[in-house]
Amino acid sequence: MAQPRSKKTSTKQPAATSKPVKEALTKTALVNLIAEDNGVTRDVAKGVLATIETAMMGSIHPRGVGEFTLPGLLKISLRKVPARKAGTLIRNPSTGEMVPGAAKPASVRVKIRPLSKLKTAAAP
Repeated sequence: MAQPRSKKTSTKQPAATSKPVKEALTKTALVNLIAEDNGVTRDVAKGVLATIETAMMGSIHPRGVGEFTLPGLLKISLRKVPARKAGTLIRNPSTGEMVPGAAKPASVRVKIRPLSKLKTAAAP
C-alpha cells in the first residue's frame, strides 16, 4: 500500500517592498547585499552572481539563443543590423535632408528592455 504524499510547505518568501538605495552598488557591495539578505556566505553570493553572469553571457553569445530574460526585470536581446553600401541615402537628423551615407559593416546591437517589475519600481 502506497503511503500518501505529504504536502510540502512553501518556502517562498512574500514579495518584499523595495527600499531606495542611496548610492550606486559596486560588485563587492552587491555581493555583500545578497549575502546579508539571504543569510549565505559571501562566497555563495559571489557564485550566484557569477552564475547569472555566465548564463547571461552564454545566452547572448553569437552561437547562443540570442536573448536573456531576468524574469520580471529586464530582457536582453540581440538585433542584427545589415551592412550599408557607400552612397546609400540616409536622413540627416538635424535638417531632415537626404544625404549620401558612408559604408558600414554589418553589426549586432544589444537591446535591453525593462519588464513589469522594473517599470513599476521606477514609477513615482
